[in-house]
Amino acid sequence: MRFALVAGVFGSSLLAALLLLYFFRPKAWYWHVLSVAAALAIGLTPFPEGWHSPAADLVVGAIFIFLFFWGAGAILFLGGRRRQVRRA
Repeated sequence: MRFALVAGVFGSSLLAALLLLYFFRPKAWYWHVLSVAAALAIGLTPFPEGWHSPAADLVVGAIFIFLFFWGAGAILFLGGRRRQVRRA
């Protein structure tokens, strides 16, 4: 599989996770912990016998990167935007 394809898919998965965090702000802490746990479960689980292909690696890797960086990236976005105080 070409490097450009792998980098594009994994990079877009990472970018999508970080953009969701930026625009929609982190959600409750348990959703992010569950996301990291699901990413680790997906990443550490061996594939079934019929799934040994580059396309399956690409899909599972993209899902892992999205879930992991959305879950762990919430730490970076906790104190970002603050409410604007209206002054009279």
